Amino acid sequence: MLKELVICLLVLSVFLCGCTTTPSEKTGAISITSTPSGAEVYLNNEYRGTTPATITAVPAGNHTIEVRERGYTSWSTSVTVNQESTVSVSSTLVPVAVSIPATTTTGTPVPTTKKDAPDLHVNGYWTYPAVRSYTNPIVLFVHAEGANVGSADARVVTSSANLYYNDQQLCWTKIYFGTIKAGGHAVSDTMMSCSLPAGADDHDFIIKFENVVVAP
Repeated sequence: MLKELVICLLVLSVFLCGCTTTPSEKTGAISITSTPSGAEVYLNNEYRGTTPATITAVPAGNHTIEVRERGYTSWSTSVTVNQESTVSVSSTLVPVAVSIPATTTTGTPVPTTKKDAPDLHVNGYWTYPAVRSYTNPIVLFVHAEGANVGSADARVVTSSANLYYNDQQLCWTKIYFGTIKAGGHAVSDTMMSCSLPAGADDHDFIIKFENVVVAP
């Protein structure tokens, strides 16, 4: 009787082990482009190739993307990766200022007055919202970041977010930042309705932030 009980327990344990499965990790992808191309891409401070690049098997959640290129100021942003979807990130790198040696001239120097002015740079990305539709027009989530690297405040800053496919503009929406102080930074999130071509790959859609306007 005891021998039969031990055999039954062994068979039951083998059965239970065979039924145990490990849940698959929820992942997505990130597609990165830059101007200029060929810049180094870092995901959470880990090197992942050069632009244009697509990073796959990225765990769902929040991550940091950084783009670096010699002679340019490094660029970074935060992205949210959803399961089985691709986040597209487009960056425009700003050249590092080059110092010019001062020259000595003869004669009476003419005083010059430097006028303070704002200098704005806008970057960002698009992705699908957590609950997305699959029939046109499709609602897209647009994240934009504006930086004022100038010496004067920029009041009532706006920009247009334009989505392109094969160099053809598909849709656009207006981005509102409000006032961005000198050396300051602003973030704007909005939704954009767009009709996407059937069968197109998400990697082929490029978002550009153009027509930056500062109210006088």
